[in-house]
Amino acid sequence: METCDKNFRPIRVGDVLKVFHFTGARRKKHFMYKQVTRTQWLGGYGGKPKVLYFFVSHLSLKPESIDGDGGYWLGMNEGQLEDYEIVQSVKCDHEEREKVAA
Repeated sequence: METCDKNFRPIRVGDVLKVFHFTGARRKKHFMYKQVTRTQWLGGYGGKPKVLYFFVSHLSLKPESIDGDGGYWLGMNEGQLEDYEIVQSVKCDHEEREKVAA
């Protein structure tokens, strides 16, 4: 199933995501904000096919580095991600996107 946020909206390049981080004192929920910046084919070793991934960057948009603090990869077929919510998109169309069937 296509990767989508907790509201079943499909994630696209350019989306700003609100990602659950941890629950702190007095059950206060803390969040991080990330942006989907691009896609890339990864894998293909040992006879396995390459798979398309999103690159999710910190809002500082640091370049990807060896130590991994520039962001992380997110599969494009992960299904519903309960801890993710699209809060903004490049075309401002995220609220009108057709929802992914569960």
